[in-house]
Amino acid sequence: MHGSPSPSAPAAPPVPGRERIRTELEALLIRVISRDPDAPFGAEPVDRDGADALLATRLMDAYRITRDGAAFDGLVQWAGPHLRARIRTRLRCCGVRLDPEEVWQDTIVNIFRYPDRFQASRPGAFAAWSSTIVDNVIRRQLRDARRGLRIAPRNPELLLEHIDEGAVDPGRHAADREDCRTAASAYCVVLQTYLHAYGRLSERERLVLQLVEVDRLRYADVAKVVGGRPEALKMVVFRARKRLHGWIQGLLDGPPAAATAGPRPRRVAAAVS
Repeated sequence: MHGSPSPSAPAAPPVPGRERIRTELEALLIRVISRDPDAPFGAEPVDRDGADALLATRLMDAYRITRDGAAFDGLVQWAGPHLRARIRTRLRCCGVRLDPEEVWQDTIVNIFRYPDRFQASRPGAFAAWSSTIVDNVIRRQLRDARRGLRIAPRNPELLLEHIDEGAVDPGRHAADREDCRTAASAYCVVLQTYLHAYGRLSERERLVLQLVEVDRLRYADVAKVVGGRPEALKMVVFRARKRLHGWIQGLLDGPPAAATAGPRPRRVAAAVS
């Protein structure tokens, strides 16, 4: 007859391979950061899961500080199995059809690229931070899938059937570029014409026009600079604009037809009987 196990029976022994990895990574931490890895958080947690989470946090913090590749590789080796399990659980709970391997790769890339956003404020900091990254990656992939931007690479034939609604037709693109060049050339012609017409104004007209249209001064302030009454200066601006408009229109329209035609035939007076 077998008795029930004692409440004080020891827990199941840890996996030897896992403990060997822990020892190697703790030694790596000491080499990388050159200090006691327990320093930021004090003594080791009693709970084994807490000890595992603390080691992952230490590795992530060491990578944040030193950008050491060995520290990052050790983090992936140590926390990778738990992170993969978390991804599968998230996808199963959400009931979405995403590739766990793609979520895993995007998560690792985000951890690698943005270590400065990590704060080792508590032993379980990496577990909480990486969980947030997993959730963000899943949301982003779901959003891309709804927009029709993600195509499974295992079926390349779909690329021939997929139409990118945002793509611009090459012919339309070339036509748009030609239109832009034409518009730019026309704008340069207008500017040169305006400059030519502006030079025909008197010095006073040019100064008043610049103060009003370029410097955006009020007529009362312009009067203090050039003298005269504001009402008179308004008339100066009005006449200058009118002359500019007429000169520019004449330059753009070309010489009048009467100037280019030959001599007009002489009118013959009718004979008076």
